[in-house]
Amino acid sequence: MILAGKIKFTGRFGDLISYKRNGKYCLRSVPEHVTQTDATRKAAKRFGEASHTGKLIRHALAPYLYGKKDQQHVNRLNKRLIESGVEGLRGYRFNQKRNVSEFLYFPTFGDDNILRILNIIEPRHMRVTHMEYKLIAMRLDTVTGEVLQLLERSYTHKFVSWAENFKPVELDANLPGKGTLIVVLQANPYQGKYPLYDKRFHATEIIKVEVPATKTISGKQRRKQQKKLQTKQQLAQHWQHFTDEGLQQVASEIIAGTGNSENCNNRLKEQRE
Repeated sequence: MILAGKIKFTGRFGDLISYKRNGKYCLRSVPEHVTQTDATRKAAKRFGEASHTGKLIRHALAPYLYGKKDQQHVNRLNKRLIESGVEGLRGYRFNQKRNVSEFLYFPTFGDDNILRILNIIEPRHMRVTHMEYKLIAMRLDTVTGEVLQLLERSYTHKFVSWAENFKPVELDANLPGKGTLIVVLQANPYQGKYPLYDKRFHATEIIKVEVPATKTISGKQRRKQQKKLQTKQQLAQHWQHFTDEGLQQVASEIIAGTGNSENCNNRLKEQRE
């Protein structure tokens, strides 16, 4: 039911809940009883974990996302986290209208965590005088909800020298330490010294996600595992050698037995004759 009148609110008031949908305020009653199955409880748990992780990422990037994201970025981020987890965030765009590849010619980001910009693309906007390319790397603890480390690297290019004597640029995003590593690449247009807040020319994209191993073992445990493996291999070799010798002995006995039976048959024939 659409909420009519001058007084509008969101949230719970008595037995009513007001919420906003498609720009309109709606009302619904509070259900008397809510039944949950195992499937709904699991779905609620996944949604809670995704919302927690999504909020952590958004808050860590909040200083870089002002006016540079679309209105559906929260729901899209939570949906991606529910479907594929943190590992599936690679390629996620906070502004789905623009891709970083529209402002850069084939940027490469290798295993050494260094972004290499070979060339840039001129945006089709009369007021753009500069373009800023920013690389943001952060280490997050998704369990405690902490930002452990964060660094940024940036390069700004002037419009007047867009295609003249451009030299490849390298931005280093190496951030050693614990936690989940998330690397974000951003393209920002400027008009002189001031940023141009136009979503048609802003791109913010996650280009790398590195999740730490869930289970780690110490050096002592690793040596024990290697020793067990070597012992198993030695036992397998001894068993193979034993079975080979046993087969050879059985075969020789069979051959000897067949030879003795043939000799006995020949002797019987000679006696009959």
